[in-house]
Amino acid sequence: MKHIYPDTIIWNLLCDQNIDPRRLLDSLTSKGFTLVVSFHTVYELARNFERDHSSGNARGRQLFSYVKQYLDFNMPCTKELWELIIAEAYAFENDLREIDPLATPEQCAVTKQEVEKLANGVIEGRVKAFLEERRQFAKDTQAQQKAHIIDRDDLSQYLRGIPESGLATWMQSETLTASGVSTLYRRFVQRIGPGPTPEYILQLLRFPLAEAARASVRADLYFNWHCAMHGSNRLDLLDDMLHVLQAIYCDLYITEEKKQSRYAPLLLTSRTGFAVYPDRNIAVDKWLLNTLGSRETGVELARRLP
Repeated sequence: MKHIYPDTIIWNLLCDQNIDPRRLLDSLTSKGFTLVVSFHTVYELARNFERDHSSGNARGRQLFSYVKQYLDFNMPCTKELWELIIAEAYAFENDLREIDPLATPEQCAVTKQEVEKLANGVIEGRVKAFLEERRQFAKDTQAQQKAHIIDRDDLSQYLRGIPESGLATWMQSETLTASGVSTLYRRFVQRIGPGPTPEYILQLLRFPLAEAARASVRADLYFNWHCAMHGSNRLDLLDDMLHVLQAIYCDLYITEEKKQSRYAPLLLTSRTGFAVYPDRNIAVDKWLLNTLGSRETGVELARRLP
């Protein structure tokens, strides 16, 4: 079964258009596809509960009651980005030939449990902690990123000298430089403490199966470049890129945001197609099924993005 990763806007549209979950999943299955959800999506949808009024809570309950139906029909869950990177490291160390991007049954059960609680307006545990941490993280990241880039004239000038047309080539080569290695090395240290060496990280980045590891470095490089070119980054850029990264092992990533076409091709591999939902006058399920019916490859889908 091939996997389709919708971003949060698509989940909102599926809910608003009252698309029947069972019918959609059955139609996708007939074409060899299924939707998938990540805990990152759950976190992002839970932001509706951050609003300090009853309409935000009502919207949150509505969305999670809708998503719950898909999980009740055994929609798969994906591993989180960091879990994918760890799986790649394990494959590298043990000479494995494939990565399983799907969450374990136990992890899927936790996701379903959290979604059920959110459908009832209960915000606690991992979701509550994430929302509190994420708000501060986004603010700190924007401030630190701007200071890191703008206060270093040499770095800022260097990044501004890279044309957008040359980003793909630059990001691919830069990933395997000392700068790219340092980006992933710092992430390992933050997550698991001292242990892996920069030399280990370089070998991991060279490992053919380490798609998530390389994509995470490319995302960091794009974030730096975008900040240098525009003076700062919008707060939701990081979250939008995380959605794209979560789809790194999926067969199709779908969104309504046309602006993602500027960086999604730079983060995803050619194995993952992506498509932009073009018109709300067309039901999102019909559009998706027509897109799959075209039998285009991921590269061809990318070429016809606006």
